[in-house]
Amino acid sequence: MNRRAFSVGLVKWCVVLTFSSPALSADDLMSVAHVQDARQTHVIDTRDVEACEGASLPGARCLPTNNFVDGSGNHIGFHALRWLLGTVGLSGAEHVLIIGNTREETRTVGALLYQAGQMQVSMLNTPFIATENAPGGETRSMSREVIFTAPMRGNIDLNQ
Repeated sequence: MNRRAFSVGLVKWCVVLTFSSPALSADDLMSVAHVQDARQTHVIDTRDVEACEGASLPGARCLPTNNFVDGSGNHIGFHALRWLLGTVGLSGAEHVLIIGNTREETRTVGALLYQAGQMQVSMLNTPFIATENAPGGETRSMSREVIFTAPMRGNIDLNQ
């Protein structure tokens, strides 16, 4: 799936939400220029599995952007999304850093996690390049490791 279609699809997907969202806090959803700028407890690497497993950040979980799309090319629903987040050990109470190939990918996945109810989300606004001898990321589980229980949020505007 091309990246533009992924982002455009997200916008269409968000429109169906009809409930209002609480005020967006700069501390809850933020863009960071450097990995060191984020106070993360969990790292989600949205690059392809091979790149993530090859070299990522310590403790990173591999969750490529194609995991957020179903077989027909549509975005997965919130039930499936919340299940997916549980497969990488997220309950919704953590601070998560999203890294990936492009700023667009990290912002899209960050917005999805934030809407799903993730407590705090930082999104790397530059392409992630692993350092030499960096540890490999861990692929997601096929079943939930924890139950994602955070209350969902409504639509958000990443341009706030």
